[in-house]
Amino acid sequence: MLSAIALIVAALIPLGFLVAVKSFDFYQTGSAKFIIYSGVWGIIAYFLAARINTALINAGLVSEDTLVRFVAPIIEETLKGLILIYLIRHPDFKYFLDGAIYGFASGIGFAIFENFEYVLGHPSTALILAISRVLSTNLIHATGCALIGIALGLARFNRSLLSRTLYLAAGLGLAILIHSGFNNMVNDGAALLFAFAAGFGGAGIIAAAATRGLKNEKAWVHQNIGLTEGVTTGEAAVVQRLNDVDNLLTPLAERFGADKASQIEKFLFMQAQLAIQGKMLEKMQDERMRAAIQVQINELNVKMNEARKSVGAYCMLYLRNIFPANDTQLWNILQQRVSTNKGEAATGVWMKLDERVKPKPAAGQQN
Repeated sequence: MLSAIALIVAALIPLGFLVAVKSFDFYQTGSAKFIIYSGVWGIIAYFLAARINTALINAGLVSEDTLVRFVAPIIEETLKGLILIYLIRHPDFKYFLDGAIYGFASGIGFAIFENFEYVLGHPSTALILAISRVLSTNLIHATGCALIGIALGLARFNRSLLSRTLYLAAGLGLAILIHSGFNNMVNDGAALLFAFAAGFGGAGIIAAAATRGLKNEKAWVHQNIGLTEGVTTGEAAVVQRLNDVDNLLTPLAERFGADKASQIEKFLFMQAQLAIQGKMLEKMQDERMRAAIQVQINELNVKMNEARKSVGAYCMLYLRNIFPANDTQLWNILQQRVSTNKGEAATGVWMKLDERVKPKPAAGQQN
């Protein structure tokens, strides 16, 4: 019974960490399919690494201690990261935020099956072992591969093969260093609390990087949404306020129903994705990737126009006028500017215009 509970803990908690990292993909630009691919590859990488590690020990090439401390981190981080080298050539790998999520998924896939091996091999301490691993070792596995994904995501806008190679080497080297440092700490008998601190510290690094990536994407949306083809001014105003999407959709759901509000939400996120894709096209140096991104933009435009028709003309008119009607901040500023002039009362633009249009008195008449 305890082993069954331990197996559930060993799988569900790491998956919960992955869901938490996925939540940073606010604009839904990542591919769920690629997250699954990455997780499955992490499982394959685990079995490959287990075979290689065992073969090295059986051949007498390394001791078990040396393997754990130095060799295994190199093998495991390299194998986990191979899927990212494949995915980076696809337009659905848009930014380093996606790299962090896909890398984290690969690391979690690896970690879950490694958990199963330890839990099944130690039934008397299975639950304690599962809890201790998911809060430490699992996060190190996920952190290492996520760092590789971040490095590749940063590298993809560089045309130079040397620059991309250096980014990859830096990401892989940092992943190996963190993994090896953790293994050495645990092997030297560090307290479990330090192992937990290392695991959550690594997760904190990824969370900070993901937060930065999301902030950049939000900036891209604000910069590009007004220039995005097919997006009206009113729609752009709404998309710029997607941070408050729940409050935005509440009056729409009350007026048009929950189903229509859901359609509107998908429509708005499509527009945000178009703005991000436009920025990607601007930054991308590789011509093949530029062509692939343009194809995605064209396909997304078609879907967006279909979604606009599905929402309906009346609902779209209401949507476009939500914020122009209610957002008075800009109007108040303009009104203040035109109603005063350097603090002089009644000498603003309106007063001056009024004076200019007054009929001038005829000659000999008094003012």
